Amino acid sequence: MDKDRKTLIADAAIALLASAGAKGLTHRAVDAEAGLPVGSTSFYCRTRADLLTLTLLRHAALDMEDLLADQARMEAAGFSLDDFIELLADRVADWLSPAKRARLVARFELFLIASREPELATIATQQRQRFRLATEAALTRAGVADAAAAAPLLLVTVDGLLIDQIGASGPGPTRDRQKAMFRMVLGL
Repeated sequence: MDKDRKTLIADAAIALLASAGAKGLTHRAVDAEAGLPVGSTSFYCRTRADLLTLTLLRHAALDMEDLLADQARMEAAGFSLDDFIELLADRVADWLSPAKRARLVARFELFLIASREPELATIATQQRQRFRLATEAALTRAGVADAAAAAPLLLVTVDGLLIDQIGASGPGPTRDRQKAMFRMVLGL
């Protein structure tokens, strides 16, 4: 087995959240999705809260991997603001791609669950803070004057684009329109 059991369980939970929603996320369903013997998920995650916490942390780690890859691309490109905006449009396209759509749907399921469960809300808030700080640092390196004010606005713009497209039956804003939105948010 390539993945450790907890990672396998969390990845299966992400897939289930995307396909069946919060109500479909049970320990038995995760076992089945992961191809593990019945009781395996319960061994690692005694409660639903434990399972949701593991899943939220795994989801955040996957998103952070994407952001770190973006950061490496920015460093190679020299951190110009135009390069940052291109990279952000690439990130939106990647997260909307068929390969990552399930993860995107799971992200918003997790946010909705966290809105009703305080311990998950705390973790979600901490993860959002990490993403905001990473975005702020990238904006600062790209030369944005008030990166601290721009970062949260940019994050909600990206989230808005993503959530708009989850259930959309038609095409969303073009890449050029997305880049124009990012420039507008950045005051350019």
